[in-house]
Amino acid sequence: MIKIIGNDITRNGEKIGWIEENDIYNEDGKKLGYYSDESVFNSEGHKVGYIKGNDIKTMDGYSFDLDDNKEEITGGSFSDIVRAAVKLLIGD
Repeated sequence: MIKIIGNDITRNGEKIGWIEENDIYNEDGKKLGYYSDESVFNSEGHKVGYIKGNDIKTMDGYSFDLDDNKEEITGGSFSDIVRAAVKLLIGD
């Protein structure tokens, strides 16, 4: 399970990345990507996913339920797109 504490992204109590404005970084400081409106992009600016209805859709055809994602990525009062970006860019 991933938890967002402040702007830090943690897994099992260890910091694995952070959120800075609309960018997502890993623990080494590498920018993994960003979110904008209802879409998520990788660090090269390629769209990797988006929110449609109650689902997170990926560009390679996968779909995840937003409510399930809220249970997997907890903490803070972040929007669905922020949680979707964390899932798509950092993973479970």
